[in-house]
Amino acid sequence: MPFVLSDQEHQMMAFVSESDLVDLAVELDYVPEAQIDRVALLNALIPRILDLAEREGLPFSKYDADDIAELPQHHRAALANRMGWPADPSGMLKQGEKVYKRYRKRRNSQVAVMLPMLISAVARCAHEGH
Repeated sequence: MPFVLSDQEHQMMAFVSESDLVDLAVELDYVPEAQIDRVALLNALIPRILDLAEREGLPFSKYDADDIAELPQHHRAALANRMGWPADPSGMLKQGEKVYKRYRKRRNSQVAVMLPMLISAVARCAHEGH
């Protein structure tokens, strides 16, 4: 079954520009349709962010500490497990800050910019086994 964002998760992304979503898609090697369907595009991108997390981790900064801590424990544990990281918020933040430093050196990343808005969906996707 494909991953589907909840209504609340879609509402969080309602004010993100279409061009930023397309930039995120391109960064994740996904070619969006000519006619952008925001819902379908976001549903397709979350599993790709999870794939990226498995390959290289996620770029967290100190500003993401609350977002990580507020994740349901079982979602946070599933995401941490997929990345091979400790499941406690401080351990995830420490590992994520290392990834964030690499991101800052090599590119201006939409993943890093949008991750605070998408972290709950990415963690839920990890928990659901996508």
